[in-house]
Amino acid sequence: MADKEQNRRKFLTNLGLTAGVGIIGSSFIKHIPDLPAEDCKTTPILELGPFAVMKYRKQADHDIDLTQINGNAGVAFGQVITVYGKITDKNCKPIHLAIVEIWSANHYGKYHHEYDKSERQDDPNFQGWGQAITNELGEYKFKTIYPGPYGSRTRHIHYKVSKRNYHELTTQLFFEGEARNSKDFILSSFPHDEQQLITRPLIDKDDIKLVEFNITLDEVQKGSLPEKVLKEYIGKYTLKNAPFDMQKFMKTAMGIEVTNFDFEITHKKNQLFMTLSFYPTIELGWNAKDEFQSWSFSNTFIRFRRDDNGKVVGLRLHFGEDDYVEAAKKNNR
Repeated sequence: MADKEQNRRKFLTNLGLTAGVGIIGSSFIKHIPDLPAEDCKTTPILELGPFAVMKYRKQADHDIDLTQINGNAGVAFGQVITVYGKITDKNCKPIHLAIVEIWSANHYGKYHHEYDKSERQDDPNFQGWGQAITNELGEYKFKTIYPGPYGSRTRHIHYKVSKRNYHELTTQLFFEGEARNSKDFILSSFPHDEQQLITRPLIDKDDIKLVEFNITLDEVQKGSLPEKVLKEYIGKYTLKNAPFDMQKFMKTAMGIEVTNFDFEITHKKNQLFMTLSFYPTIELGWNAKDEFQSWSFSNTFIRFRRDDNGKVVGLRLHFGEDDYVEAAKKNNR
């Protein structure tokens, strides 16, 4: 165990990490060249998925080495890979101190998550989720396991990237040459040019398997939606009715059993957020008057409702134009 822990510390030290937080030194990944402006295209938004980090966000070990868990003698089973890249804005300017989170299934196709009740084999040595903070060049890096496919999905790694004054981004990394790619219902829903932005080759270099995945964030436009307007939406909402069985829908779509569908709308400066009891907090993107997108939550959108006096009294969470859940605002602030 001592040798394994020493190797682990050496791996983290070589990346310039401090205190296990995941901050990467300026000399990290020197071979990544500056990106030409035309390469910093908008990264497609994909939903968080049913096994987004919740309970395990509190796990003590969430560093950039997902192949071992602090205190465990064992090492995760499967092919070790390194995923790395740059986080930039649309002008290819590196974004320093962006928080990059990844999570994926283990070698056997099972998530280290309280909602994954499948019979697929667990791996007690697979960390399951990690967090990195980009250096001044916008670079990040993780050591993980080549994920196994589960259900009808192809192999993929989930990403969530956030930085103050930028819109948070949820997406997924796919691997070139996977037989299931053409049949993956999420990947195939995107046009070919967008598929290429999130499907990357796994290459061999110096006996290390590497995949480079660069991500572009959108900057929040100041004043695009006044804080006064955002404050009209904030508050707690309770489920009023639904034209379909919500519990059955959540069981089928996300594999989880939910009894409480209440949620809260909050804001920070020019950004609006939604928090549900069974899901991580997600940003809501403004579309039009009283309408926001919440694509990272099962490709949904929200339309707020007002009374005759113009006060926000509720909302509709749309799964489709005619399929929605109606909720009433509990506190009209």
